[in-house]
Amino acid sequence: MGNFLHTLDSILNILHNNTFESIIFGDVNINYLKDNDKKSKLDNLLFTYNLYSTANFPPRIHCNSIMAIDNIFIDKVKYENYSVYPLVNGLSDHDAQIIIIILLWINVIAKLKA
Repeated sequence: MGNFLHTLDSILNILHNNTFESIIFGDVNINYLKDNDKKSKLDNLLFTYNLYSTANFPPRIHCNSIMAIDNIFIDKVKYENYSVYPLVNGLSDHDAQIIIIILLWINVIAKLKA
């Protein structure tokens, strides 16, 4: 986990600036329905870049196991108006997640003028 966090930190450090927006998503193999050390370490790193988990439902239910190991991390300050929905796709033992982010045109125009 340490090597993964170091690599992720290095990548985010290069990409993170005021003109670049980051959204991270995928199977992070950390169950966000339970508190654990791995979750805390990943969250602490992502908080540094204003990225927060949006997982609020289990996209994986399999053999009496309910997990939220798939996640979408966004800047909830910039994207405060968002919704995440499950999508049962039948292709995997993981359901897909759909995120809808509503951008206010006032914010978009302000960024274009800056």
